[in-house]
Amino acid sequence: MNVLIVHAHHEPHSFCSALSARAADALHHAGHQVVVSDLHAMAFDPVSDRRNFTTTKNAAYLKQQQEEMHASEVAGFAPDVEAEIAKLEACDAVIFSFPLWWFGMPAILKGWCDRVLAMGRVYGGPKLYEGGLGGATKRGLIIMTTGGGPSMYDGWGLNPSIDRVVEPVQHGIFWFNGFMPLEPFICWSPARMSDEERGAELERVASKAADLFNEPALNLPPIADFPNWQHDVKQRFMVTVRLARKPDEQFHAFVTDERAMLREWKRKGLLLDFTAASSDDPDWRAFLIMRTADRDEVTHHLQQLPLVSYLEFDITQIAPTAV
Repeated sequence: MNVLIVHAHHEPHSFCSALSARAADALHHAGHQVVVSDLHAMAFDPVSDRRNFTTTKNAAYLKQQQEEMHASEVAGFAPDVEAEIAKLEACDAVIFSFPLWWFGMPAILKGWCDRVLAMGRVYGGPKLYEGGLGGATKRGLIIMTTGGGPSMYDGWGLNPSIDRVVEPVQHGIFWFNGFMPLEPFICWSPARMSDEERGAELERVASKAADLFNEPALNLPPIADFPNWQHDVKQRFMVTVRLARKPDEQFHAFVTDERAMLREWKRKGLLLDFTAASSDDPDWRAFLIMRTADRDEVTHHLQQLPLVSYLEFDITQIAPTAV
């Protein structure tokens, strides 16, 4: 398989760069072909303007999508843009390697996206989501380092949850272009790690890379579920969960399997959100937001939970939010 790594860190000796290099080594060792676009080493220009093109559709007014469509028709992309588009077209998986800066990608990587993800050549018309360049078979992976620790991004910390932070890449870049996103690899606060801990992270990223084409991808909604770009054909349901009987030893033995099933539901796009009360709350509740075709499907899935005999459910359909 062919893998494109787009790396965006200005320091070659950074731990972010070390993770990228270790992932590339593991992919090579697994028999894959790896191409690395090290944007800083390439001195890649992130500024998107007429330098993207060797041709001109409208000299009086620069409308980027119009110029991209024209360049797609007449082979009019600048050499640096053309080279990166060709790498993206040839790959079976793309990896974005970067440090988290200001809750997003560094400017040089965002600029790569602005220039390389060109309308007509990469996306547009039927080339979106499952019909996109990735064809819902190619894969997308984030390898990212952070300054803050996991408690800063767990949904209870000062910052947005990490799922919200990476959504513009996972959904807006990978899946929008038909690349199936994987669970991101996040190295939390490597600057605060010991050498032993950093070594463990290098082995963890190597394992992640080696399993790149075997790991189940995250299932995001296909464009086919939104006819004429309107509301989803699937429904949303709020499930309120209560304890039907007192937990016992068997209950606690099933908790690990229960959590694993909820994680799998989330990966499949069935479970959109999950919140639970504190375990010592006498009026314990859990709340699930589920995406299914109908109420019967919700009930069917709930009956598969390992702890179902201990639980009772209230299911409420949620209407689209009025704007």
